[in-house]
Amino acid sequence: MYYDFEFWVLFSTFFLVLTYLVLGFIIAFEVVLAMSGSSVALEWIKKHCSYKELYAEVIIFYPMILLGYLFLEVIPHYLFGVHKATFDMQELFDKLYRN
Repeated sequence: MYYDFEFWVLFSTFFLVLTYLVLGFIIAFEVVLAMSGSSVALEWIKKHCSYKELYAEVIIFYPMILLGYLFLEVIPHYLFGVHKATFDMQELFDKLYRN
C-alpha cells in the first residue's frame, strides 16, 4: 500500500486542497475583518505579516478572500441591511503600511 503511486497522488492532492482551504479561510477572515475596520485584525496582520508576505497571501488566496467577503459582508448586507465594507485592497494596504 505504501508503494502504491495512486495512493500518494491522492493523499498529496487531498493534503494540498485541505491546507489551501484552511489557510485560505484564516487569511480571508482576517483580511475581510481588516477591510471592515477591525483594529484587532489590523494589529494581527501588522504583527504577523510584512508587506511582501501579505501581498503574496492576497495573490494566492484571492478566491477565498472573495468568498469570505461574499459571506461576511455582501449576504448580510442584502439580508439584514447591515453596513457593507468596501472591497478595496489598495486602501487596506495603505491603512496597514503607509509608514
